[in-house]
Amino acid sequence: MKNLNLLSILLFAFIAFVSCDNSANQNQFTLLSSNDTGVDFINQLYEDNEINYFTYPYIYMGGGVSVGDINNDDLDDIFFTGNMTKNRLYLNKGNLKFEDITDSSGSGGDDRWYTGSTMIDINNDGLLDIYVSVAGLDGIKNNELYINNGDNTFTESAKDYGIDDIGNSVQATFFDYDKDGDLDLYVANYPITPFDAPRSYYFYKMQNTDDYETDNLYRNDGSSFTRVTEEAGLRTYGLTLSATIGDLNNDSYPDIYISNDFSSPDFMYMNNGDGTFSDVVKETTNQTSFYGMGVDIADFNNDSYLDYIQVDMDAKDNRRSKANMASMNPDLFWSTVNYGFHYQYMHNTLQLNRRIQGDKPFFSNISRLSGISSTDWSWGPLLADLDNDGWKDLFISNGIRREINHRDFFNDIKLRPMSSDSLLYYTEQMPSEAIANFTFQNNSDLTFTDVTESWGLDQKNFSNGATYADLDNDGDLELIVNNIDQEAQIYKNNSTNNYLRVNLKGDKENTFGIDSRVYVETENTSQMQELTMTRGFQSSVSPYLNFGLGNDEIIKSVKVVWSNGDSQELNNIKINSTVEFDISNSESNTELESNESNLYFENVEVVKHKHNENEHNDYIKEVLLPHENSRLGPGIAIGDINGDKLEDFIVGGAKDQPTAFYIQKSDGSFYNKSFSFSKEHAKYEDMDMILEDFDNDGDKDLYIVSGGNEFEPNTPILKDRLYTNDGKGSFNFDDSLLPDNFSSGMRVSAEDYDKDGDLDLFVGGRVVPGSYPLPADSFLLENIQTVME
Repeated sequence: MKNLNLLSILLFAFIAFVSCDNSANQNQFTLLSSNDTGVDFINQLYEDNEINYFTYPYIYMGGGVSVGDINNDDLDDIFFTGNMTKNRLYLNKGNLKFEDITDSSGSGGDDRWYTGSTMIDINNDGLLDIYVSVAGLDGIKNNELYINNGDNTFTESAKDYGIDDIGNSVQATFFDYDKDGDLDLYVANYPITPFDAPRSYYFYKMQNTDDYETDNLYRNDGSSFTRVTEEAGLRTYGLTLSATIGDLNNDSYPDIYISNDFSSPDFMYMNNGDGTFSDVVKETTNQTSFYGMGVDIADFNNDSYLDYIQVDMDAKDNRRSKANMASMNPDLFWSTVNYGFHYQYMHNTLQLNRRIQGDKPFFSNISRLSGISSTDWSWGPLLADLDNDGWKDLFISNGIRREINHRDFFNDIKLRPMSSDSLLYYTEQMPSEAIANFTFQNNSDLTFTDVTESWGLDQKNFSNGATYADLDNDGDLELIVNNIDQEAQIYKNNSTNNYLRVNLKGDKENTFGIDSRVYVETENTSQMQELTMTRGFQSSVSPYLNFGLGNDEIIKSVKVVWSNGDSQELNNIKINSTVEFDISNSESNTELESNESNLYFENVEVVKHKHNENEHNDYIKEVLLPHENSRLGPGIAIGDINGDKLEDFIVGGAKDQPTAFYIQKSDGSFYNKSFSFSKEHAKYEDMDMILEDFDNDGDKDLYIVSGGNEFEPNTPILKDRLYTNDGKGSFNFDDSLLPDNFSSGMRVSAEDYDKDGDLDLFVGGRVVPGSYPLPADSFLLENIQTVME
């Protein structure tokens, strides 16, 4: 008996150990089988000689997915769009089981080419309706609106509401742009355009846009909508793949980010508060993605300022990068810029909001720093806290059904005869490789870690639209993905961290409180989320907010700022719970948050100096350059040149621009002083400079590093210069003071390295002109009675 008890104890301990071990090794996500969920939707493409890549190049943009509780049973339902198959609506029955009610609900659509979808309560009856975008090669292009009848059936009513847009639509988003309390509509259109259209085509079309080509803004007038695109300043031409809403400058008015494909430039439409918008993308960002795909806007670093992620199609591995890379043509790049478009680069951009000055935000692209710049042919980015640790992670759906940029394939078929009867044959010969979507965990330090495999999300697909929702009401977010020629996927989230769910009950014309912000403060984090529905690519989320709390067990406060400016706050909220705010209980906000950062400096312009960069195209010789080395800007040095105890300064010049010597006067103003060598020495490119006493006579001498990338290597034009000061502010040049080191430099620093009482120099090399990436020589110069050796 004693032995049996001992055996039982050992067996129990073994089972407990195995259970703990399995729990520890459980992935963050589990892919659910369609046999278990009942969700068996496939966005199946049926290619033939009439419909294929060669007749419709946009055939592989795929479908979207939207989620929301259509029958108010507190369970999120799922709606998928199909391109060549009917849309499908799945009713959530609980425990991650779904019922296909497409036919009985009347939401399947007809033979249109459906793209994006959004669930929204458009008629203010407390029931989610479904707005569906339409594109395609031909046929009916009118978008559709399915009004929820309250009995799990829908009635198509887009024309009745005046929003049956006829453009080649990709997605739509609802928001209250004019702050009148109801929800207006922005429709993103992607007009069919030849892939090889020149920059001049886009420039012309932007000035001469047809009604069916532009994106459209529809104002909600109660029982119907009115198209107000022109009045709002939004009529333009762009290959729009997403239109995403967010209050980017914290002025309480929703702004719009438009992500455009190919050379058509992105737009950041800042809401002016008077029913109009102004594009400020060139003022607020340094560059955008080139093939701009989906966008998501969220505060990923928890500083209460909205950032955004825009994805592109830069491959992560070398083979796919080389096989599918776009041609590197500097002339095409600069022609884009010369047409007035923004700088565009083919990689993801993660734009960090660096605060707001005046009425504009300022962004820095940190995608390389963050480790998320290259995620292959990407479509839908989603910033959401997938592990409930209090920091928003990043999921990116990607994949292209056929590699339509495969260089070897297209070079090969140029040599072969092609007819209308052979289009399907050549389409099927095109390379095709499914790859995994990307998932990145937020490290809370502006960087991300690729956790695709470790989180169980490494299945290979051709994915397009994707969204998230808490499908089983356990406090974490599941992922739902729409794939081409493969079953849609539902990933169950296995998080065990704490959470808080926030539901908003808005007024009668904005029942779910769209555009409102919620702030949550716990022991260790402060978070902010803004409730907008359309996110990523062709997809939308459910109208509630989920906050991960990690191991925090105390929620200090939860504050909602409604879209009308009113606010509410609750304190000491229970973790792992749902809290609902009702706008009828809100209070008017008398203290508006200031948009302006604290400014510690005042602009006191006393010198009108302009740097004139010489024209030189580095890319003609060096096509692999990441940037032009001939445009690195001038050096500057500050010091008392003439011994009057006032600081003067010197600004270097580009080739053919003299070095500028600004001498300070007693009234604080400056004058530009010329020297005998100024005109002759304008031939040099000044890179860096330093004012120090090299001859130990008590005044400041000047050392200038010569450089640039426009000269031949190892030529005298690259020799540095040393100018000695006569003690009265005049400089004398003596070429014999420096050795004949003809290297293109960049930096200089002075230090008495040999401890002999005079200053020696280190000169850092920058480039070998025309020879990237060969390293340039650097030099250590010893000062021997003012002669540098």
